Amino acid sequence: MKRYKSIDIVRGIAIMGMVFGHILNWWLKSEDLWLYIIMYSTIGPIAASAFLFVSGVSAALAYKKRLILAKESKEFNMKMVRNIFIFRALFLLIIAFIYNTAIAIAINNYTWIWAWFVLQTISFSLLMVWPLLKTSKIFRIIFGSVVLIVNFMILELLLPYKGQANFYGVLYHILFNPLDLHPILPFYVVLIIGTVIGDILFEINLIKDKKQRNIVFKKNFMHPLFLIGVILTIFSILFLFPSFLLYYTFSAIVYSIGIILIIISIIIGIEELEVYKLDKCHNFFNIYSYYSFTIYIGHNPLYFLFYRQLNVFTIWIAIFFTFVFLTLLLKVVYKKLGPKASLKVGITILSFILAIKIEKKKANRKNRKY
Repeated sequence: MKRYKSIDIVRGIAIMGMVFGHILNWWLKSEDLWLYIIMYSTIGPIAASAFLFVSGVSAALAYKKRLILAKESKEFNMKMVRNIFIFRALFLLIIAFIYNTAIAIAINNYTWIWAWFVLQTISFSLLMVWPLLKTSKIFRIIFGSVVLIVNFMILELLLPYKGQANFYGVLYHILFNPLDLHPILPFYVVLIIGTVIGDILFEINLIKDKKQRNIVFKKNFMHPLFLIGVILTIFSILFLFPSFLLYYTFSAIVYSIGIILIIISIIIGIEELEVYKLDKCHNFFNIYSYYSFTIYIGHNPLYFLFYRQLNVFTIWIAIFFTFVFLTLLLKVVYKKLGPKASLKVGITILSFILAIKIEKKKANRKNRKY
């Protein structure tokens, strides 16, 4: 099973988009925050959704690969596949709560210990998607669509209770705090759709003949995804025009999914059909993908660098040199530390180790009985 460079590129662009948005929010003067609002409305939902979407694609591909490994290996089984997946999500959840607690302490608001920053959203989404990985692609699409619709029905019911110390206020806090970040249910749907795309890619790559694979790829992946993406994008714009980009609306999520499907169909199409070699592009963005979780946690000190000091002109100079410095720093870290500095790799390795240890303990107990 090949590793798609295009997926690394999309993940790298997504994490760069998140850092870019945060810098705008932190460094712009108060009177120039209108630029951040515009950029956040147009790029914010897409960047966050792309990160969740790619996480879903990667999760599905990894799951399928490990299923094959479990069938072919006597030492690797389905329980280990499950444990690795669950442990990875749980480790990420622990890190998410540590991150949330640090933010809550920094802003002196302990309600933010439970806040839907992207790490918490991804970890819960992965835990919730595990039972669905064995279901059909059609079921996941229908289930995700229902969850998305129900989510906004629940939001309408609970929004009036925001901040209230009663059952409905607590339920609102659990599901939607804060509303302008990454509430669990809509972004869970994005990750579900990502798993469907991952399954399709996996099935296509089982075809050995190159010509036949290209035909199937165009028919079952590239063309339908592009068309569906265009339809969803147009629908979302017309559904709530001109407010379709408000972050917490149904239209914004549908719009994000549509744009992502268009981008994914094109960029993976370029790689799969070998229209253009993505090596140089991949070399640049892959380092951001490789250290995506590390960057997300580690970029927060930038908050203090130029807080509310830059205008709509000087901000672009600062952003340019910030990303130049960050890119050079990541390249040095990669050469010196490699996977040791990658939170994503570390979580995966630790999950493997724990899963293996659990299976060894079970095997030893069985041997003692006999």
